[in-house]
Amino acid sequence: MSAMGDWVVVMPVKGTSGSKSRLLGGLAESEIPEALRAEFAVALALDAVDAVRTALPVIRVIVVTSAEVSERFESLGALVRRDPGTGLNAAFTRGVRAAMELNPGHPVAALMSDLAAIRPRDVTAALELANAHPLGMLTDKDGTGTTMLSALSPRDLVPRFGLGSARRHREAGHVELELARGDRMRLDIDTADDLATARSLGLGPRARAVLGQ
Repeated sequence: MSAMGDWVVVMPVKGTSGSKSRLLGGLAESEIPEALRAEFAVALALDAVDAVRTALPVIRVIVVTSAEVSERFESLGALVRRDPGTGLNAAFTRGVRAAMELNPGHPVAALMSDLAAIRPRDVTAALELANAHPLGMLTDKDGTGTTMLSALSPRDLVPRFGLGSARRHREAGHVELELARGDRMRLDIDTADDLATARSLGLGPRARAVLGQ
C-alpha cells in the first residue's frame, strides 16, 4: 500500500489547435466566444494541473501535450512529454511509461485534465481511497465514462478511455472508488450544463480569467 506522498499523476492535454472539441461544439457563442475556446480549454488544464501538483500525496505530475503549450505546464513544475498524436490512450501510455522510468515502484494515476472545479483536497481524497485498491477508478458524473484510473503497480495500468470506458475499466479489474456522484473529481467538462455546474462550484483562476470573471 502506498504512503502519503507517493503518487505520480499523468495528465494528457491537447494543444490549442485541438482542445476540447466536444465541449466547444456544445457551447453557444454567447457562453464562450469561438476565438476563446481553445485558450479556455488549455486554461482548464492548467488549473487542474496546478491543483494536482499541490495535493499532498503527489510527488510528480507528468503532462503529455504538444510543443505549443509545453512551456506553460513546465512553468508549473510539471514534467512534460510530447503527445504522440495518436489518441488519448496513447498519450496516457506515454505518460505512464515515463512514470515507470522516473519513479519506479510508485503508484500512478491517469487523470483527465478537464476537471474544471477540482482542488488539491479533492485530489488528496481520491488518492487516499486509491491506496486501498491495486486497481482503482473514478467514473464521470453519468457513470459511463472515466475521469481517473489508478494502479499501485504502474505496469498494471492499461488505459481504455473513450466512449463507455467505465465498463471496459471495470472488466479489466478496476474497482470504483467511493466518491459521491456529484464530487468535483467526477465532473469533467463535456457540455454546457457541465460548464454551468463547474462555474457554480468555482472554476480555477486561469479559466475565470479567460471568461473575464
